[in-house]
Amino acid sequence: MSRALDSFGNNAAGSDGGAAQPDGTWSVAELAAAIGRTIQQAFSSEIWVRGEIIGCSVAASGHIYFSLIEPGRGNDRRGARMRVALFKGRQRFVNRDLAAAGGLTLDDGIEVRIRAEVEYYAASGQVQLIMSGVDPHFTLGVLAADRERTLAELAASGLLRRNAAVPLSAVPLRVGLVTAAGSAAHADFVHELEASGYAFEVLLCDARVQGATAEADLVAALRTLGGIDVDAIALVRGGGDRADLLAFDLAGVAKAIALCPVPVFCGVGHEIDISVADQVAHTAAKTPTACAAVLVAHVAAFEARLAQARLGLERAALRETASAASRLAAARGGLGLAAQRRLSEPRVRLQSARLRLAHQVQSCIIRARGQLRSAIAVMEAVKPERTLARGFSITRTADGRIVSEMPAAGDTITTQTHHAAFASTVLNGTTRGQAAPDDEGTDADG
Repeated sequence: MSRALDSFGNNAAGSDGGAAQPDGTWSVAELAAAIGRTIQQAFSSEIWVRGEIIGCSVAASGHIYFSLIEPGRGNDRRGARMRVALFKGRQRFVNRDLAAAGGLTLDDGIEVRIRAEVEYYAASGQVQLIMSGVDPHFTLGVLAADRERTLAELAASGLLRRNAAVPLSAVPLRVGLVTAAGSAAHADFVHELEASGYAFEVLLCDARVQGATAEADLVAALRTLGGIDVDAIALVRGGGDRADLLAFDLAGVAKAIALCPVPVFCGVGHEIDISVADQVAHTAAKTPTACAAVLVAHVAAFEARLAQARLGLERAALRETASAASRLAAARGGLGLAAQRRLSEPRVRLQSARLRLAHQVQSCIIRARGQLRSAIAVMEAVKPERTLARGFSITRTADGRIVSEMPAAGDTITTQTHHAAFASTVLNGTTRGQAAPDDEGTDADG
C-alpha cells in the first residue's frame, strides 16, 4: 500500500503540474485526474479478467452493463466486484465469438473471461472495465466442468438415476407442467397433448426458466407438483443458447428432479449438449413437443396393448367355444351310441315281453270265448221260453213280479204258458205244508 501511494504521489508530482496544494490538499478534479493518469499508466493495454456476471442489463442506448464478481459464493454477493461496460459499437465482435462457440450469451450466472480496458470514470468516481472481447472457450470449459462435477456428485449420492426408477402410471393422463406460462413451450406442449385426442389434464406451475431466479422457481415448482396427485411432471422450455439453458445444469434443479416422487419428463429445446436435467430425469426429449409426444405414445401403447389383449381374449374365447362345441358333439355322439347300447337289450326284452303278452292275451281271449260259448249254451238251456216249452208256466203279479209267495185273496195274477197268457183272481190258497180247505179252490178268469 505504501508503495502504491508513493507511486501515486510521484505520478501526481509529474511534469503535467497535477500536484497537491502546498498544504497537501487536493481538489476533487485534481485527485480524479491523478487517479485516471495512474490507472492509465498501470494498465496501459487491455487485460483479461475472469468472473461471474451479475446484474446484466441493456440500456436504452443499446450499451450492455453488468458487474463481474468472484464466482462460487452462492448468494453472498458482498465480495469484490467490478463494473463492466460493453458499448454498442463493440458488441458485434463479442457476439460473433459467442455465436461461434455454440450460441453463448452474456447473462447472469455465467462465468466469463473477458478482454477489457481498465478505466477510471471520474463522473461517478468508479473504476470500470470497457469490454472489447470474450473467451467463449473459457465459459464453455467452466460450464462443462460444473456439469461434470454436478453429475459426479449426483452419481456418488445415488441420485443420478433415482427418478428413472420411479414407476410410471400405465395411463399418465394427469400431467403437471413446469414452464413459463404463456410461452411457446407451454403452447407447443399443450397442443401436442390436445391433438392426440386422449383426455389429458394439465396442471401448470408457472416458473422462470432462465435468469437469476430460475433455479429457485424450478425447484419450487417441482416440489409443488410432486406433492399433489399427478401421474407425471413435464419440465419444458423452448430453444436457446447455452447461457439460456444454464438453469437446467444447476445442482439444485437436478436434485429436485431426482428426489421428486413422480416421474419427471424433461423437454428442453436444445440440440447440442445434454443437460444435467436430461440425465437425471425419468425420460428426456429434445423439445417440448417431443416431450408431450412421449407421453402420448405411452398412452397409445397402453391402448394398443389393451386392444391386443381384447383381440387375444376374443380369439381364445372363439377357440375355447369351438373346442367345447367339438367336445359336446363328440360327447353327444358317444352318448347316443351308449344310449343305443344301453337300450338295445331292454328293447329286446320289451319285444319278447310284448310277444309273450300277446300270446297270453290270445290264450285268454280263446279261453274267454270258450267260457262265453258255454255260458251262452247254459243260458239258452235255462231260458224261460225253453222251460215254458217243456210244459211249465210263469205266474206274475200285477206289477210284473214273479209270484214267489202266496198272493193275497183278491189279487190279480197273470199266468204265462208256452203258447198263451191269462189273468186270474186269487180266491184263496195254501202255502207248502198247509192242508187245503174242502170247500175252497182257485178260480181263474181268462
